[in-house]
Amino acid sequence: MKTFIHPLQLLWKSLLLCIGTGIGISGVYAQTRLLTLHQTVEMALSNSNTLKMKRSAVELAINKYNQVKDQSLPTGSVSGTFSHTENIANHIKLGSLDWILPKRAESYVGNASLNETVFNGFKLKYARQSTLLLSEIAKTNVTLTEDEVIYTAVQMYFDLYKISQSQKIVQQNLTAVDNLIQQSEQFYRHGIVTKNDVLRFKLQRSGIEITASDLEANRKIVCYNMTVLLGLPDNLDLQTDSVLLKEETPFSLEQYLEMAFSKRKELEQNALQSQIHDFSFKSLKSDELPKLSVGAGMGYNHAGSTFIPSNGTFIAPFSLGATVSWDFSTLWMNKNKLSEIQINKKQTSIEKNIWADRIRTEVNQAYQLYVRALNKVNLLHSSIEEATENDRMQADRYKNNVTTVTDRIDADAKLYQALTDLEIARADASVAWYNLLKVSGKISTITQ
Repeated sequence: MKTFIHPLQLLWKSLLLCIGTGIGISGVYAQTRLLTLHQTVEMALSNSNTLKMKRSAVELAINKYNQVKDQSLPTGSVSGTFSHTENIANHIKLGSLDWILPKRAESYVGNASLNETVFNGFKLKYARQSTLLLSEIAKTNVTLTEDEVIYTAVQMYFDLYKISQSQKIVQQNLTAVDNLIQQSEQFYRHGIVTKNDVLRFKLQRSGIEITASDLEANRKIVCYNMTVLLGLPDNLDLQTDSVLLKEETPFSLEQYLEMAFSKRKELEQNALQSQIHDFSFKSLKSDELPKLSVGAGMGYNHAGSTFIPSNGTFIAPFSLGATVSWDFSTLWMNKNKLSEIQINKKQTSIEKNIWADRIRTEVNQAYQLYVRALNKVNLLHSSIEEATENDRMQADRYKNNVTTVTDRIDADAKLYQALTDLEIARADASVAWYNLLKVSGKISTITQ
């Protein structure tokens, strides 16, 4: 039994289907985003919460420096007191003394003072310089974190690039294998090859499809990680733009070492920390010097019921003064504190040597890895030429039925494996280049 559908119902369903399809297609396109390497780095720097935390530490250090500067300003205070007294028992009689107090009384007391430290052994000066150095250390921490964020973004971008290039080659391989399958089926129909030969080509295609599936899964993982790093929606399908791969001939190792020792922020931090120890030592020594401060004050005292009294019923003293003090016990009390600072400075000097050794090993390793990556790229260029020629020869021999299916499949697999290896090696060489920039203290230049 057929069900009758009204024409209006059919039109409505068709309209909904079209709308739904349009939304779905637009949604797919809206979720795809093409990124350049520069955009990836800029977005990573803007979105990094770790970097935001480091930048807030700089603001905090600057605020502390301003707080220390505020300590050089004069201190002042103003106070006022009003009191009201009710005398419940106001008659005092002691021998010949017969004293009757008023039933109630009011009084007003006011004070204003201003004080300034003229000399405190340069302690405030050293404190300002120390906090300023701490703010500089906080800034170097920001730079170090920026370098790490840049390199992480570069690594992720090239991971996605390698997967995308591998997928393109795999797709080319699938097309080539499909042609081989069609060719082998024709040969089979003419009795040139066996059914087993056709199945071998199809088995090769299944293996390539598994590789394609693995690559797609890895691509989705990398895409998701990149959206988290860049602060983008999770469902975005990220695509890499064309990349200028780095296959430049490097400078000498000595030049990269020289750059690292002049640019690495860890050495700058160490030098700043050593200066902080110097100012801490001077600040502690300043405690042994006398201190001088000056001040001015004014008071107001009035006993009566009115806030503004008439002449002769209040006093308003004004005072000026200077104070000299010397805590001479610091001459022997600070001895071990000064020794502690000297020990800390010695440790900072040792840390400088540790960083110097570490920088040398990092730069040398990055340099050798980059040179190795370049050599690998050059070798793979040669291997592709050989694999291409071998694949051409095996294709001709297969057409003429003078080679085995195994040799034909092996030649095809080696060619596309060499193509894949080359793209991966070129991307790895670029990452090695950026790593060399990072350990040389120059990776931030790629954002300029």
